[in-house]
Amino acid sequence: MARIPGIQIERDSKGRPTFARINLKKCKEATPFLEQLGAFSDDDFEKEWATGLTLEEAKEEMHKWIAKWPWKPEQR
Repeated sequence: MARIPGIQIERDSKGRPTFARINLKKCKEATPFLEQLGAFSDDDFEKEWATGLTLEEAKEEMHKWIAKWPWKPEQR
């Protein structure tokens, strides 16, 4: 098989190809193909980010969670 600059094939212990590492600076021809596959899509990240908590919501949740702990303050 011909070696292509910018593409490195990684194999498992049995010699089967398992990963392809692509340097997009060296192999610019791969970019349109990866875009067509949706490899550069940030939709999943944006959906997760939209459902995340704000800082104030996170603090409120943390305080509720800590308030449920069964401990009593130390008396001096």
